[in-house]
Amino acid sequence: MSAEPKDVWVYLQHTKSGLTSDSYEVLAAGRKVADKLGQKVVAILIGLEVGSMAKEAVAYGSDEVLYVDDPAYETYFNLRYIDAISAMVAERRPYAFLFVANELGKDLAARIAFRAGTGLATDNVQLEVEDYTNPVLGSFKDLLIQVRPDFGTRLARIYTPRHRPQMATIRAGNFAPLRPDQKRRGKMERFVPPVKEYPAKVKEVVELPPPEVDLRGADVVISLGLGVLKDGSGRPRDPREAYQYALKLKDAVEKRHHLKVEVGATRALIYAEVKELEGLIDKANQVGQTGTTVNPQLYFAVGISGALQHRVGMRGSQKIVAINTDPSAPIFKIAHYPIVGDLYEELPKLIELIGGGVTA
Repeated sequence: MSAEPKDVWVYLQHTKSGLTSDSYEVLAAGRKVADKLGQKVVAILIGLEVGSMAKEAVAYGSDEVLYVDDPAYETYFNLRYIDAISAMVAERRPYAFLFVANELGKDLAARIAFRAGTGLATDNVQLEVEDYTNPVLGSFKDLLIQVRPDFGTRLARIYTPRHRPQMATIRAGNFAPLRPDQKRRGKMERFVPPVKEYPAKVKEVVELPPPEVDLRGADVVISLGLGVLKDGSGRPRDPREAYQYALKLKDAVEKRHHLKVEVGATRALIYAEVKELEGLIDKANQVGQTGTTVNPQLYFAVGISGALQHRVGMRGSQKIVAINTDPSAPIFKIAHYPIVGDLYEELPKLIELIGGGVTA
């Protein structure tokens, strides 16, 4: 057993076709932390015939790959996976351990943290490495600082100085994947977990259909906020009109510029349960802290004030166009193209300008 915990571990998820896109992001997050610590990135892979994925992990930033390759792990069964990873952690003692903040990642991370007797900071949007001094606990060097949205309108910095590994889940969309380098070489090591029988077994695996709204895969996202309920003079408007404008803008961009466009919405608009938007916008359209994190080439924030919970989910957008009647709206602090005006007047102008006369 190592005298001191070392190295930054990242758990990689995969499908039959290879590593998932958010696994590239957690590799980038691990690389950032490891470089600041002067340590290695160790990718953890579990499954059947994962050799090609191990090489892919090295190309995207890992220095070593510790993997389990066994028919018993072909299908995800959390108890079996948790036992295997916990055995790895107990034997190798990593300094930090990162997971993707999705259903599978959260399922594993929480249980492994419990077994390891350590903490877990979830849904992080940034990671830092800093020295830390606490008047009660003392001073700590090279501590992983986990940054996540607070329940209010702030970002919280999480300090876990006394226990290792420091564990965190990473919200997809906040770390840009590294450029793959096929010339990189890394150490591949197979791990053989303890053999154990389980009373439960996986009898059938049913794949869910892909989501109808693919916000993460969109080149352009057009999001609507509570501002669609009123015009620039404060008079009530039928929000279906704003939604139709969003569809016209979507059609114009797709036809003229051949980009994939999706319509999004704020949490406030979705949870307002506006009757007129029933069946048009729902949870699948939600962008933000408790929705989907997006980083499209172009993001339209239409009638959105820009609360932190929403900005966290779209701040990685390459270009942001914001339309709001309030010149002091927080969204304008990050918008590349701020438009102070009535969305019901400005959207038709944008449709004409971007589409060159294309209409839905």
